[in-house]
Amino acid sequence: MYTPELEEQVRQWAEARVPAKRWAHVCGVVEAADQLARRYAPTQVLQARLAGWIHDAAKSLDDETLLQTARAYDWPIIEIERQVPDLLHGAVGYLLANEEFQFDDPQLASACTYHTTGAPNMASLDKVVLLADLIEPTRHYPNVERLRALCQLDLDAALLFSMDFTLAYLIERHRLIDTRAVDCRNQLLAAGVHYES
Repeated sequence: MYTPELEEQVRQWAEARVPAKRWAHVCGVVEAADQLARRYAPTQVLQARLAGWIHDAAKSLDDETLLQTARAYDWPIIEIERQVPDLLHGAVGYLLANEEFQFDDPQLASACTYHTTGAPNMASLDKVVLLADLIEPTRHYPNVERLRALCQLDLDAALLFSMDFTLAYLIERHRLIDTRAVDCRNQLLAAGVHYES
């Protein structure tokens, strides 16, 4: 179903929509997703790469356009997304790409949708794309090297670590929190996932 030729078409489509200053990040996510998928989701490497190209294709859209586009496609919008429409950019990116390429792929949709927030019951592809977004080479923040190392050891431990520091970041800045991230963290802890403090 997915081919390198299709990936090249998707890459060109994404490049036309992503601002130049964000393009290096997108390319980095594709490469990080490729590496993580080869380790943790080897049958889904091309899906991971496609999600990497698509995930920020709607990032530059303003809040009202994100909401209008989601509504136009009958995408279910939850309350936190009404309050923080940028949380819709992954889903809207998928919806626009799907209009062009007819993926009709729930796994690809999920990976794009939850790459920012996380969610309970994430599949390996979802985790790969979320973590690739956080560890790609242009990322520079205090926890990134620790997260890169954890990604090589244990995908779930890396996901838990990413949830912990993301939630702490939002709390410190008095920002609204998507409860899907909290639910994701709680599910990981309930399953016994941990990392060394």
